[in-house]
Amino acid sequence: MLKVIVLGGPVMIPLLLCSILAVAISIDRLWYLLRSRVDSEDLMEDIRLALEQGKILEAMQIAKRTRGPVAAVLAAGIAYYDRPRDEIETHMEVVGREEIAKMERRLNALDTIVTISPLLGILGTVTGIIDSFNVLAGLEGVVNHQLLSLGIAEALITTAAGLIIAIPASAVYSYVNTLIERNMVDMSSCSAELLELLKGRSDQQ
Repeated sequence: MLKVIVLGGPVMIPLLLCSILAVAISIDRLWYLLRSRVDSEDLMEDIRLALEQGKILEAMQIAKRTRGPVAAVLAAGIAYYDRPRDEIETHMEVVGREEIAKMERRLNALDTIVTISPLLGILGTVTGIIDSFNVLAGLEGVVNHQLLSLGIAEALITTAAGLIIAIPASAVYSYVNTLIERNMVDMSSCSAELLELLKGRSDQQ
């Protein structure tokens, strides 16, 4: 591995940093999102039963002891159960935006790595080929095909490294965005259902 890095030239240094950051961000986001996954239907069912029985505190405890953005939004709504609907909805929207920001944390950095890694690879290839032709120019017209092939091969290492970094990072970025979108849909549907439950409860009172 060290030999490959040396052959790739100085451009391999930022590529190595990009690979370390990509792995760190990917692990962090996947761990956070997969750890906070929850069956929103089961969660909503438990909260619905508690609210229908008038057990507000129990409903709050169910939401608070459950991980994830959906539970956080539901807990925010239940906490304002005795307020007007508009106020409950506003509070849930604020908490929802905070949860979305938490889920999207560092994703911009991962997207940047996906974009610049292939470009850095191409830059390394260009500089490597330039170096190869400079070597040939120094040979005063004597063509050494082996030297030229070696120089081009070394230059292409950076392109391969850039793609090796960008392709998995792009797959992780896409998967993480899918998880976030799924959570956002669950947050929206569960919030609407909770608002209807709280409205029905206030009408009964």
